[in-house]
Formats: sequence, C-alpha cells, structure tokens
Amino acid sequence: MYAQAKLAPILLTGGVRNMKQQPGARRWGLAMVCLALLAFGSNSFAQKGDSGMFGWFGSKKSAQGASTVAKETGSSLQRQTALPAKLPAATASSFPPCTVAHLRGNLPDAQWVAEEVTGETRRVFRIPAGAGTPPLAILASLDAKKQVQVWELSNDKVPRFVKQRSVNLDPEQASWSMAYPVAATCLPGQQVALAVGFHNPRKRDALYIYHGVNNQFRRLDLIEPERSNGPPFTPFETLAASPDAMLLLYHTGAIRISADNFAYELDHVVLFSPKHPQGLEVLRLATDDGNVQAWAMQGTTLWLQTRDKRKKAQDFIWSLDLNKVL
Repeated sequence: MYAQAKLAPILLTGGVRNMKQQPGARRWGLAMVCLALLAFGSNSFAQKGDSGMFGWFGSKKSAQGASTVAKETGSSLQRQTALPAKLPAATASSFPPCTVAHLRGNLPDAQWVAEEVTGETRRVFRIPAGAGTPPLAILASLDAKKQVQVWELSNDKVPRFVKQRSVNLDPEQASWSMAYPVAATCLPGQQVALAVGFHNPRKRDALYIYHGVNNQFRRLDLIEPERSNGPPFTPFETLAASPDAMLLLYHTGAIRISADNFAYELDHVVLFSPKHPQGLEVLRLATDDGNVQAWAMQGTTLWLQTRDKRKKAQDFIWSLDLNKVL
C-alpha cells in the first residue's frame, strides 16, 4: 500500500547521483535559462505547499528558512550524533486500519477480485465501520473524466455497495479535468488521510482529511510525492506515535537534483490524536536540515534520520520530544 510507514530507521548507503555536466557554452546557456525560469516563478515559493515549478539547481540555502517546531510541544529539535542502540517495535494502533482492495465491473454490481489487473480493475480504499458510520469505499469513477467517489458498504462478509455519497472534495474541483484517489490511511477519530491526484490543467497532488461521520473533506496541503525511489511514488507516510495517535509525514516544494532524484523544500510532520483531532503540525523541517529518510518512536520521542541531498550530500540525526502533545 502506498501509505506504508517506515517504522524503523534505514541506514543510507551509496552516493548521490549528480547532474550531468554540460560542455562549455551549452552549460552556461542552460544555467541562464533555468535561472530566468526560477526568477519568474520565485513568488510561488512563498506559498505553503506549492513550489510552482521545480528548482533545477539544489541551492544550499533553503528558500523556506529554518525548521520550526510547534510551540505546543514545549520542545525543540535536537541534533544527535547517533541513533539509539535499540529502538522498540512499531506501536500498534488502537483503531482499525484502512485496507486496499480491487473491483471489476460497474457499480453498484461490481465484483471484488483478489488481485489488481491493469486495465480491468479499480483500486478501492476500504474504510472500516465506526460509531455512526457504516464501512466505506473510496475509489475513482469509471468514466473518462475520473472523479473521486465514496460509497457506503454493507456489513456482509462480501460487502455490497449500498449507497453512493455526495462528494464535495474541493472548492476548486469544478475547474479540474479529473481527480482520483492515490493513497489512503486511517487516522484517529474516524478520519482518513487521502491523497488525490488532479489535473488543473497539469497534474498536481493534494492531501485531504476526510471525516466519515459528517462526510466532509478538508484540504491539508498541496503535496509533492516522494519520487526518488521510482514508481509507485509515495504521497505520504504514517507512523503510530501511540496506540491512539498517528503522525503523518508529507513533502512540499520539489527540488530536482537529477532525472530521478529529488529533494524537498519542507517536510511536514502532523500529529492526529484525541488531543489534536484536527491535526497539529509538530514539525516543519527545512531542507537545510535534510529530508526524512527514516523515522521511529522511542517512548514519546520521535527520532528522524534525514539527508540534505543537494550538491554535497549531508546526513543528520534528530530527536523531538512529543510528551506534552501525546
């Protein structure tokens, strides 16, 4: 599933691939064109979550400034020299997870199938039942102008599609040529983090919080999926901070380093818990402090292994005490 969390640190190996050098005048000509493009689009970098266009050269100075930590944590980001010798196993959530399934045919009479078949099936994100809401399915419509659909399911062993819900995804949705769900994961309080791809007219990605009880969508941010590991691209990741709290990690502001290698202006870590049902952005990590490569919880402390991949790569280890917000 796309929303697979890295629940334990992964030590980095190997070097960073550099951009190919251009000979003589061609190199300088390309540089001048790219600098002009960046100057033209510079205002976009001030908008949260929307870089406007890729930065073609990895500057060592972050356009978004320093990393920030939510004041509610009463803490600060601490630079560490090494990861703990032993990290505990990932915490299990107290609420049921979202799952991925596959359908063949037209709704409401489509058939569940065991495996995805390109061109024949649709991916479905299944949301378990909760207090005041039946089990749900989130998927894309079959027509050429794809749209996000939400269906209520029966509680049968093989669920039936009972009722289609109205979907008011975004105030700007009327101008989109298509929209479709990309990834989903369940959050505390019967909420769902849902990544949606849309075309307006170019392809973009946005992250929404969907509340199944009141059938409402709230845009959290425009996002940049992690592309460096190749498809399928990862729009966001989650990590259980406690049995009833979940951390959500996503990127904004893509910086292209080479054809298939990217850094990001900001990494966002948002906490969802009974204390913070709407989500609290506990950390906004600027590029100068690296992008998250792996993360894990030790008690109430979040550990991060990050890498600044621009030019000469640099690795960091950070910790952040979340005791006051958990």
